[in-house]
Amino acid sequence: MAMNDDGKLHSGEMTNTVIKSEDDGSKIVLIEVNSRKVKMLTGPATGQEIKDAAIKDGVAIRPNFVLQLELPNGTSKVIGDNDKVDVRENLSFTAIAPDDNS
Repeated sequence: MAMNDDGKLHSGEMTNTVIKSEDDGSKIVLIEVNSRKVKMLTGPATGQEIKDAAIKDGVAIRPNFVLQLELPNGTSKVIGDNDKVDVRENLSFTAIAPDDNS
């Protein structure tokens, strides 16, 4: 769903965009995990919290998967379960099974 100029929602490709503001000033944004859209609050989140949100939003991963932040230069950085990430728009992650040697 996306918003038209008239304020009405319509179907279509969803981009990483702010979709709601919270009372504490944080915003819910869409990030990507394994090319699927995931809703997260802006601000600090652990790798495990990102995986948990992805699982809740239907991404086919498990809590023990290895999470990687996709960097703008085409490389990636492993995010441990307790590592903090500043969640914001345009973040993309890949989560792979721990025994995947690719």
